[in-house]
Amino acid sequence: MWFYRRLLRISWRERRTDQSILEELNEERKLLNYIKKRKLTFFGHTCRSKCTLMKNILQGRMEGKRQRGRPRINYFDNIKSWTQITTREIYDVILERDVWRQMVHEAVRAANVLGNDAG
Repeated sequence: MWFYRRLLRISWRERRTDQSILEELNEERKLLNYIKKRKLTFFGHTCRSKCTLMKNILQGRMEGKRQRGRPRINYFDNIKSWTQITTREIYDVILERDVWRQMVHEAVRAANVLGNDAG
């Protein structure tokens, strides 16, 4: 987005939204969908693996005190919001690789449709 702003000679003081800049250039956010796909596939890979430390880190099961203020959005919250299913269903689907792969494609496709409708 920084490059697009420089290309159009838009100052940071103009307070334009990223979406308005993308509309002006007739572009869409491709990188975010790529990141979403990579996060979902990596999550499925690590949950199927035998490494329990990585599973605990990604699922947010670390011990300690919670910080003050609004809870941060963690990795697992993103997974739940993108797949639109419950935690128990996620773990059931992850064990079946082909079903999880199909769900990842559907989540990325849904993001593309929503992104195109918004623009």
